[in-house]
Amino acid sequence: MPSSHPMTEAPKRKRRWVRWVIGLQLLFGLTLYFARDPIATKLAARALTKRGTTCEGLALHVGWTLQSVAIDPVTCTRAHGRVTELAFAEGATLELDGTRPRRVVAPQVRVELREAPERLEDAGLALFDDALARPPLTNVLTALAGFAMEPDRVDLAFERVELGREGHALLALNAVARRTDEGLLVTLDELKPRGEPSTAADSNDPPRSDARLRWSLRTVEAHATPDVVDGRAVLVVDASMAGLGREETVGVAVRGRELRGQPDVSLSLDESPTVRALRSHAQRFRDRLLERLR
Repeated sequence: MPSSHPMTEAPKRKRRWVRWVIGLQLLFGLTLYFARDPIATKLAARALTKRGTTCEGLALHVGWTLQSVAIDPVTCTRAHGRVTELAFAEGATLELDGTRPRRVVAPQVRVELREAPERLEDAGLALFDDALARPPLTNVLTALAGFAMEPDRVDLAFERVELGREGHALLALNAVARRTDEGLLVTLDELKPRGEPSTAADSNDPPRSDARLRWSLRTVEAHATPDVVDGRAVLVVDASMAGLGREETVGVAVRGRELRGQPDVSLSLDESPTVRALRSHAQRFRDRLLERLR
């Protein structure tokens, strides 16, 4: 009677081979899973380097569910572009949608700019003079339109942002940028100079109480598409510089059109006697700046 052993041995060998393959795949997957932090850090560093960005202290920690990435405190520098340095002093969290970045959340961010006005603190005063305000406003609105045009843009939520250049900085509180069906929505609770209030007079001039300016932009909101940006805010200024001895609240509206071609930027402020006085101060400030540049 013929033996059935050769016929039963083949299926057993096949089952053992399948188990080995599954086991190796499982082992490989577990190895990748438990080594996900150094792997993610290395891949991120390589991708940033290709974009001309170098990060000191970069370390990523991928969540157990693979839906978020914690970033240790890190400082990144860029070889080109408007931003020269980006620092997350308290780290950040990257939220994922599958494998794609969806949102970055951080308590504190510092952004160092390559190109910015020397006196960022006087941005509030500049809003009262079209000639001072138009160039920086055009740059800001064009940047927002470009960000709205990016298909892979990531939502941002930062509690505190320092935006500066060479020691001069503006402070933004609760800054949020998120995608909408139309493009991009940006909101800020407040934007103001960091530290001491600015002085509109030349630093060599004797101190003058009427040239001191404290200001902040509150409830800032901007809607951006690739071609049009509409923004609104409330400007709060220390009107004592105009001899009124009190704070003044001014509604501000900006609109930028044709931002991918020849930008057309308009600025409007709620008109009042105080606004007219502040416009006069801003024009004198502009004249002093021009004299210093000659």
